[in-house]
Amino acid sequence: MWISTGEYADPGVDYYELKYHEQVLNHLRKKAQSLGFQLVPQPPVTEGVS
Repeated sequence: MWISTGEYADPGVDYYELKYHEQVLNHLRKKAQSLGFQLVPQPPVTEGVS
């Protein structure tokens, strides 16, 4: 039940996708550290560039 007087503002799908992505990366980072590895960010791959 909504008891405050403010309106609910849905943050949208993009917000939830970003939060899920962050959660997955944090899990992978912790898993890699427990195995003695480290995740290293890589630049995105662009298709069709020679």
